[in-house]
Formats: sequence, structure tokens, C-alpha cells
Amino acid sequence: MRVCGIVAEYDPFHLGHAYHLNSAREQSQADFVVCVMGCAFSQRGTPMLLGTHARARMAVLAGADVVLGMPVSFSCATADRFAMGGVGILHALGVVTHLSFGSENPDIAQLVCLANLLEKPDEDMRRALRNGLAQGKSFARARGESLNTQAPGTQTLQHQPNATLAISYLRALQRLGSDIQPVPIARKDAYHAQALQGLASASAVRAAILRGDWHGVARSVPASSYDIIAQEASQGTLHLPHALDTLLLGCILAQDPHQAADIPEMSEGLHLRIARAARGCTSREQLLDSVKTRRYPRTRINRGLTHWMLGTRASMLPERPSHAYLLAARERAKPMLTAISKHGFQLVSRPAREKDPDVMADMRAEELWSLGAQLPVAQAYRHHFTLLQDTGELP
Repeated sequence: MRVCGIVAEYDPFHLGHAYHLNSAREQSQADFVVCVMGCAFSQRGTPMLLGTHARARMAVLAGADVVLGMPVSFSCATADRFAMGGVGILHALGVVTHLSFGSENPDIAQLVCLANLLEKPDEDMRRALRNGLAQGKSFARARGESLNTQAPGTQTLQHQPNATLAISYLRALQRLGSDIQPVPIARKDAYHAQALQGLASASAVRAAILRGDWHGVARSVPASSYDIIAQEASQGTLHLPHALDTLLLGCILAQDPHQAADIPEMSEGLHLRIARAARGCTSREQLLDSVKTRRYPRTRINRGLTHWMLGTRASMLPERPSHAYLLAARERAKPMLTAISKHGFQLVSRPAREKDPDVMADMRAEELWSLGAQLPVAQAYRHHFTLLQDTGELP
């Protein structure tokens, strides 16, 4: 049995995702495709526009055989931790043979070379990294410049978002000692942050949804995705970008800032800087603008703010995922699910029944997402596993 894994967010599932999924199945000659998906909050630290189960339905309707949810402590994290979450789950399933990811540069030899250098840096790289940090540069920039000392001419590649994640996936495979085979897929079109042209990016599609450009959305997503997006929008259950701003500021102002030192991303006194700035802000964006520096980029601050709301403690974070959420599957995938069950990795399908602290933390994230989508928090517990019939119909 050949099984190809994909790590994604699908907010929303668009035509570029469909191209990648189909190409991954073809190039890996997979019998099944398993997608591991971020849940309530994105890798950038922002709430997902569409709910976890809506996005899982999109993926399975578009051809994924099984869709799993990643714990929030990995999905809302640095690229390396996000990759460990997704790849760690795929490795732990015990049946995945291939891992496919998109990259602006699909040269697997070059990507593996960069991953090896980052995983085992020499003293020159370490010194260059220390010097960069001492100059006030962000960790990502300082690390990139240190890597360029050993691999000249790769800085452009390092700044490409999909290539950056690709390198993190390869590092995760190395750390896990996994024999899963990487399958890079070249991006078919250039990345256009806000342009609905070619295979539009997820950010471009989200922007079109928010401004009501339904013709643009229809051109950019599969018909099955469009139906789900339109339904969620008509019901008023999209999570708008600023829905939790007041709650976030309240959480910051109500807490002794010194107690926030153990929140992820809050090293070097960043939590104190945020607490001071919050007293003069009325929105998340305003707070980000007040706090960001060369050393503290917006994405790092954004993730820290989300974990501040969630009450996450860095000292309690697991190194590897211990569970995933079984969100959706096709009926034809039952033999694979049976094979997965023999390897003992926990797939949670009814989180309301779980008392595990990590599962409860994930459900707090779902509760907050529901609140921002104008839904009662109890709604987070009313979603169940979706099984797509072989006829292609949802039950």
C-alpha cells in the first residue's frame, strides 16, 4: 500500500491545492492520500477564516482520502515546529510512504543540502548566526544569512515561503529518522499575494471572500469548495479577521505581564513590550504595528498573541504530536484506517469525551474560533467525523 501525505491549511481549499493533491497522487503513485491540516489558528497566528470541519469537507470532496487535524501547539508555530507537527503525525500513522509538498524550486537535492546544513551547522554558521542576532536581526533573517555563508546564492530560495516550509519538512524527516520519501511539486504559477490570476493563493481567495467578489472566488476554487464557502458566508459563520481583538486586549490587560514570560514566542522580554503597548491600542493590528521591530517580526508576535489568549505555556509543549483529529474520510479509505489503528497512534474523533490536557487545549482553540464566528462555544463540540460515501455524497 502506497500512501502519500500532505501538510496544509486549506483556508480555503482552492484550485492550486487541487493541482497539488492530484499531482502528489500521480507522482507518488499513491493508493491513498492523507492530509494533515491546521485547525482553528494558522501557522501565522491568525484565526482561520473557515471552520475546521468545513475545510476538511472541502478537502475530502476534492479527492483527499483522509483528513486529519493538527494540535494547535504545532499548527500555530514556527515553520520548523509546524513541520514537525504535520510530518510527525504522518510518520506516527505507520502507513505513509511519501510526503508531498509544493516548492518554488522543486530541486530535491538542493533542498536536502540546505536542510542538512541547517540541521548540522558548523562553527562558521553558528558564529554568523550569533553575529546577526547581536545586530538586532530576526532569527529567520540571521539564520538565512548564516546559511548563505555555506551555500552562496541560496538567499532567494530561502525567502520563498513554500521552499522554506519544504526545508522544514525535510528537517523533520531527518529528526524523526523517517524513511518517508519526499515528493516536491513545482508551483504551477507565480505566487500572487492578492491577485486572482492563474492558480490564486489562499490569501487572495480570502480577500475576495471578505470583499464579496463571488465571481473571483468561483474562478479560484473547485465547485464543491465554492458551495461550502457560500453556505458558511450566508449563515454568517465566517471568522472575520478582527473578531477576537477586544478579547485579546482584555486577556493581555487582565494578566500580570510577568506571568506571560512562559508563553511561546515571548522570549527576551517581548511579553513586557506587548503589555506596555496594549494599554494604548484598540485592535490587534494596532498592537502589532506598535510592537514589531527587525528583531520581532509580525508573524512571531501574532503567534505569541494567539497563545496568550489560549493560555499556552511554552514549558509544557510536547516535542512531538501525541494525537491528531479524525475530521473526514472517504469510504474507500477504511482499509487504510484499519491499518493505521494497528500502529497505536491516537486519532480523536469525539474530543468532547477526552480528558487529555492537550486535547482540552485544542478544544479551547476551537471554542475561541467559534466565538469569533458568532457561534456559541458549545458549537465546537457538535461537529463529528465526516464520511464521504463512494458515490461522492456527504451523509
